[in-house]
Amino acid sequence: MSMFRRLFLFCILLCGLAWHNITAATKLEAEKAKCLHSSVVSDSQFSKGKAVRITEGNGSISFSFKAGKQGKYKVYVTGSGVGGEKHVNCSVRGNTSTFKLNSYGEVEVGTFIMKKGTNEIVIKPSWTWFDIDYIRIERSKTTLKFDISPVPVDPEATDAARKLYSFLLDNFGKKTISGIMTGDMSSANGNVCQHADMVAVYNASGKYPALVGFDFMNTTGRSEDSNGMSDYSRKTMALAKDIYRKGGIPAFTWHWRDPSRKTEEFYTEKSDMKISNALNPDGSWNTSSQLYKYVLKDIDRVADCLLQLQEEGIACIFRPLHEASGGWFWWGREGSSAFRQLYKLIFDEMVKVKGVHNVIWVWNAGVDDAPWNPGNEYYDVVSADIYNGNFDYSSSYTTFDLLKTLTKGKKIIALSENGPIPDIQSEFDDEAVWSWWMPWYQTWNGRFVSKTSNEEWHKCMEDSRVITLENISNN
Repeated sequence: MSMFRRLFLFCILLCGLAWHNITAATKLEAEKAKCLHSSVVSDSQFSKGKAVRITEGNGSISFSFKAGKQGKYKVYVTGSGVGGEKHVNCSVRGNTSTFKLNSYGEVEVGTFIMKKGTNEIVIKPSWTWFDIDYIRIERSKTTLKFDISPVPVDPEATDAARKLYSFLLDNFGKKTISGIMTGDMSSANGNVCQHADMVAVYNASGKYPALVGFDFMNTTGRSEDSNGMSDYSRKTMALAKDIYRKGGIPAFTWHWRDPSRKTEEFYTEKSDMKISNALNPDGSWNTSSQLYKYVLKDIDRVADCLLQLQEEGIACIFRPLHEASGGWFWWGREGSSAFRQLYKLIFDEMVKVKGVHNVIWVWNAGVDDAPWNPGNEYYDVVSADIYNGNFDYSSSYTTFDLLKTLTKGKKIIALSENGPIPDIQSEFDDEAVWSWWMPWYQTWNGRFVSKTSNEEWHKCMEDSRVITLENISNN
């Protein structure tokens, strides 16, 4: 063999080894990591018979991973919840993904951007009492491209709804729409820019957000016709109309008070409301039951509010049954099947029966939520609710990537609730440009606007890649 051929084969071998170092999976055992406030436990099911158990809120496991090249890497965790399902946080360089551990097995946590060299991967509890056996890291080999429908899911969508959807789609990946959620309505005088939550953003940033969130929470329920409830709903509708006329976007959430009328609550722990109580044994709706009639009455009442807007040529965003998989609201109590059935009832009753066609529909997804997907034909946007710590402006790209994978790149992705706003430069650096973000209210002692510094507010709201009320043109 000639010297040249030997040299050529040697170079091929080196390239092969280098590629292997980049792409091959790395397995790191928990008991060999840096562990705080935790203990090593033994069981034959564990790799090498050992795992690390975290039972304290300040417990953590820190793994050291050396990346041969900067890029995106998938992280998988093998472990189990102790005594039931547990929520666990995995962080890399300040970016966190939350995942669930139940019975022993491997969970894909998400895709993280690793720098070349040493990276720290930290596991911490959201809910304690779980075992971590090992983690596995591998280079992400494929990039999923977006393939989003050019039209909304409602085939009879109004011109206003089609314009709004086109606006969202045309800007997706290029710009982020700024938003704010409203709470207290005592400052509302029909002028959305005088609302205390809007004023809080303006005082912090010098600009008004383009998207404003409202809640149907007082539109339905046992006291829906009381003066206080009716006044709140009336002011909400007036402000929704005003933000649209100013060129902005109204976005509705619905904290649905117990439709059985037994309580005024929407939290699971404060109400025994069950969707199954309105179903027949075969799983179909029991249309003669009182509960079903109440459910339908509530849906129709909210539909009538949306129809008010429709009659005035106004389109809006609607996010029903939010945070269902978390289980803390009654509509998530009985799992994904009951949720999907209720979500479809809302859509079908509003769109196909009542004729609501001015809505952009949002499915609010959570951790590992594939079973909760109501069906691609029922929503235009998939969204997440993320509350990072005060002054944490990370892009939350791990959740963005999970939602993109969950919907196969076929839906617009939004941050429908948040604490601090994500830094706009980080959104682009991390390839996680949210369609919009919407900090929760400043009023009612929420103070979520204050969880972002004035400096960061100005930086983002003055950036040409952030859409504010001053520079929006959606209609």
